[in-house]
Amino acid sequence: MKRWISCIIAGVLMCCCLAGCSGDSEEKEATEESVKPLVIDSETYGSLYENLPDSDVSYTEEEIDDITQGINDWAGSTLLVDSSLDEETRDLIDQSLYESIVSQDDLEKVKSDRESFYGDEAKVTISQTETAVASATVTRYNNKDLGRVRCETRISGTRNGEPFTRSYQMILVISYNEGVTAVYEIGKIEWEDLEQN
Repeated sequence: MKRWISCIIAGVLMCCCLAGCSGDSEEKEATEESVKPLVIDSETYGSLYENLPDSDVSYTEEEIDDITQGINDWAGSTLLVDSSLDEETRDLIDQSLYESIVSQDDLEKVKSDRESFYGDEAKVTISQTETAVASATVTRYNNKDLGRVRCETRISGTRNGEPFTRSYQMILVISYNEGVTAVYEIGKIEWEDLEQN
């Protein structure tokens, strides 16, 4: 029950954070034609994620559009952020991200990568975030509708003046209600740095 409450609080905090962090001018929703989600081989992680009943009931196209944008906004203000943010804000973002990761192995990898990516006072600027949803199914759990989403998010920007594009492949547990998406858990997260053309 503590884990469930913690996930809800983390999700609400991330949603609140989105309202002030997302930039419409630089972010756009990607179509599945422009960003192809990669295949992730994994199942059964963590409390919420492993307990969600299987479902083949997909969200509607309109709902998936909303979910895609919601995940895109969340990712653009959580997975990688500008190093220009003040330390307190970045600490809050880091804490929310870490608390949402189910797998201890994934958590350690994300922490290590974050320390390396922002190490030596690296100057990071995020210019674009694009998300494509491969699948989004809704299921009933503990009297609440929750979703399992497989998606890819590509984040582009510069690090110490050098351009980068990173592809994150994720399996997320979300809540979707009246157009609002909240990310509760990251069931699985993998990433790769893409070569610049």
